[in-house]
Amino acid sequence: MKRSFFFVAVCTALVGCGSDSGESSEPFDVTIDTFNVALAGAFIPYEQERRQPIVDAIAATSSDVICLQEVWEQADKVMIRDGAIEAYPYSALVVNDLDTPLDDPTDQQGEIPPAPTVVPCPDENVGEDNILDQMNDAVDCLQENCSTTPDATPPEDELGRTISQSCATDNCVVQVLGLLGGNEQQQRCYACVVTQLPTSTFGKMRDSCANVVNQDLAFEGQNGVMILSRHPIKNVENWVIPGTWNRRSILRATVELPNGSELDTYCNHLTPIFDSFTFPYTGQYGDGNTDSEGWQAEQELQAEKLIDYVNESSGDRPAVILGDLNTGRAYPAEDIVTEGVETLDLLESVFTPAYATDYAPLCTFCSTNAVTNPDDDPLATSVWIDHILLSNLEVEAIVSTARVFDEDVVPVDGETVPLSDHYGVRSVITVP
Repeated sequence: MKRSFFFVAVCTALVGCGSDSGESSEPFDVTIDTFNVALAGAFIPYEQERRQPIVDAIAATSSDVICLQEVWEQADKVMIRDGAIEAYPYSALVVNDLDTPLDDPTDQQGEIPPAPTVVPCPDENVGEDNILDQMNDAVDCLQENCSTTPDATPPEDELGRTISQSCATDNCVVQVLGLLGGNEQQQRCYACVVTQLPTSTFGKMRDSCANVVNQDLAFEGQNGVMILSRHPIKNVENWVIPGTWNRRSILRATVELPNGSELDTYCNHLTPIFDSFTFPYTGQYGDGNTDSEGWQAEQELQAEKLIDYVNESSGDRPAVILGDLNTGRAYPAEDIVTEGVETLDLLESVFTPAYATDYAPLCTFCSTNAVTNPDDDPLATSVWIDHILLSNLEVEAIVSTARVFDEDVVPVDGETVPLSDHYGVRSVITVP
């Protein structure tokens, strides 16, 4: 039995439930959106300013189905669902936590790695260093330099949170170097601190990293994906796959279209490939690697599991596979660089890219985006990593493609910024 809890919003009289009667056998043009909204606490800038405009923008769209990513807090999922319910009376949003089991826990060798038996930051010495003390030194630095309650006195100061990831990076690198450059257990402790930055209080961070054995995921193990639909949905399932630092799952729902056809929808957010020493791979699915190759190996494993899941669940039924896949090709003429292209090669060997032939490549995670690159770093690059793919639908089914949610609309400090650090992608697809 699945041990995930899920909520499926259904039509009510308050939102004009209607039937999609008048079914016909005529082909139906379905408009599909994927959008990473970057509601990720201290990890992404301007969250408070962006939150309501995100809801408003989604509610104002006329698409048929939307896959959203990085809606990490359940409260934000509910806020988006309720705020857009008149346009999208059907939705799928699933609650996970640290104890949610993996539905497919096997690694590259088909083995199931053992679960951790020790807390991330134990009271344990490594040479002259004590891991618990190293963790507390790191949290002390965050509390002193990056607290949302800088003037609070003990014990209220423990209720503060980290104001931003950039503040933590600018002020506390020295305090985490011992963990970052330490052994496997020390790096796991470092990862626990990093993954608690977005939302945890300093007191919670100290307590959970020192006492909760499986405190290895951000946002208390919650996934960040949800589906909104203008049409009825069924067969909702949250298929949990391996993921390091963040919960990764494939959210599936079958959309019942007005012409009587059904379209299986798979909403995803694959692991990113970090290539900085500040993001060591600390998981169990890196195929023996502890650097960027570990993140790459995990991402490719997720893609393999996604392919297997779609094939097993949909068979020969039409399906759309979409989301922030953290993989993309290079388009030098558009200043788009490659990222984990091996994963995209794997996916496109099975699925069809849902892009019209006249669509010119555009970045979706762009260096010119003020949310992506708030400090205007000249070394920042642009990638196209948000994708829509098709299964059991021919290329001829693709009507049009566009980049969406890419305008500067959110007022911040006298200027305007986009809704997210990602832009969305929209494709119109004819389903017979």
